[in-house]
Formats: sequence, C-alpha cells, structure tokens
Amino acid sequence: MPRHVDELRDGEPFPIKPGTNEHEALSFLVSNREYGFTPTEVADRTTISEASASKTMTRLFDKGLVDRSQGVYYADPDRADDLKRRLDSLDAAVRLHETAPDDDAYAEPGWDENVASIDPDQNRDPSSTDAGSETDTRDEAAELVDRLVGDESGE
Repeated sequence: MPRHVDELRDGEPFPIKPGTNEHEALSFLVSNREYGFTPTEVADRTTISEASASKTMTRLFDKGLVDRSQGVYYADPDRADDLKRRLDSLDAAVRLHETAPDDDAYAEPGWDENVASIDPDQNRDPSSTDAGSETDTRDEAAELVDRLVGDESGE
C-alpha cells in the first residue's frame, strides 16, 4: 500500500540515497509524472541497466514511493511535487558536500591559541599582580555601563 510522503518524513531519513539507481529512477518518474513506464522503458531512458531496472522499480514500489499497475510504474501525480522537493533537497546536499573544501582553508595555524577562554581567571595577565588593577578594571567597566545606559536613555 502506498505511503504518503509525510509518513516518510516522521523521523525517518528519505529511503533512497543520491547517486543510486533508485534515485535516478524516481527522479525520472517524477519528471515524467504524466506517464507510466515499464522497467525496460525506464532502463532505455536512464543510465540504469535493463537487468537492474526491474529490481530498482520493485524496491521503489515496496518503499511506497511509486505506484504500479499492469507492470507499469509511475509517480502518483498528487505526490510528485513533494517527491521532487525531497529529491531536490538531496541533490542540493550532495552539491554542498562536493563543493566544501577538504581542508580548513580559512583557518591559520595557531588560531585556537588566540581565542580567549570564557573563564575570567584564565584571561587574567599572570604578570599583573597589582591589586589595584582589578579595581581599575571594575571602575572602567562601571564607567562603560554608565555611558551605555546614559546613551540609551537619551542623556
């Protein structure tokens, strides 16, 4: 029994992978949703071998992605737009992955050493043992807050 595409989305990944015969056959059927095709006709119009086409179409039917009548397979026209969006999404993810750099092209060696810790004790200059410097920092922070609050209130 065919399953609605929404059922396929309930926490389950789309049941076919890009670059497979199933992906190619489903893409072909969705693109030609006005017609039904035998496995041989699908093989003739795609790069799927005739030997694989029958098994591929059966798997698509068993997964509820295509319908079948009298040995002819077709994409349900009512579901074709949803299937096309899912296929397009898979294709976009593949393109994104293929164009991503293999290395961290934007990072410079040692970048992580320049990132401050969120622990204020680790960011303190160890050579600074002056007790007054902590007070100075608090005073500077209070002054900055006063200026910001004054700016927001229109003063």
